[in-house]
Amino acid sequence: MAYPQDLEGKYIQYKVDPGGAGGFTSKTPLADRILANRTVAANAPVYTCDAGLKSRQRIKGGFKFVNTNIPWNFTFLKYVAGAVTTAPLAGPVVTGPMSGCYLCRFNQGGLKMSHIGTADLEEESMAVKRAWLGLVAGRDVSNVVGGSPNDYFSPTERQNAMLCFDFDATTIVGYFTPADAYAILLAKVPALMVQSGLSLSHVAAVKKMTLQPWSSIAAMRRFRV
Repeated sequence: MAYPQDLEGKYIQYKVDPGGAGGFTSKTPLADRILANRTVAANAPVYTCDAGLKSRQRIKGGFKFVNTNIPWNFTFLKYVAGAVTTAPLAGPVVTGPMSGCYLCRFNQGGLKMSHIGTADLEEESMAVKRAWLGLVAGRDVSNVVGGSPNDYFSPTERQNAMLCFDFDATTIVGYFTPADAYAILLAKVPALMVQSGLSLSHVAAVKKMTLQPWSSIAAMRRFRV
């Protein structure tokens, strides 16, 4: 089994860029909310552990994490609140952190993916949806499919992933390839459990996504503007 499925149960040394605001105003043209190639190449070391993380009582002793020497390589696409970030989809692309945002795969002079960056402010979320609707309405855009990785994990699954640690330390990311898409649930490993110098996240679950055609997504209430 290859990555990302084979990552489940292992640990990665990688910090997901939390993204941020794009500095937009109410007068920002919608076309300027389409941001191409906000990407960075990533090489995440992958570790195994000598014991499962089962209870808070075992934290103090710590665990031995062993590098598999088979890193997880991908391109990371940054999330920007109030903007649609896009990237070529020639190989694996990871993006996040995910909450209610949608990810899409589409053709526009080549295969691409997008992160439709909804925001805390309703005005910003509406603006980015309008920007995305304008993009997909273009004659050069076709074969749009998508989904939300956040929809694949229930609150209970996120709580269980934490193994009784802080709930806020879970992160969901989306993983897209030209052929497939996955939702991945990560849980931050407390620093006092690992060797000095390591900052690890447990790959708690990997679920294959079923991408929906744009016609179905566009009919959802969340995309009405």
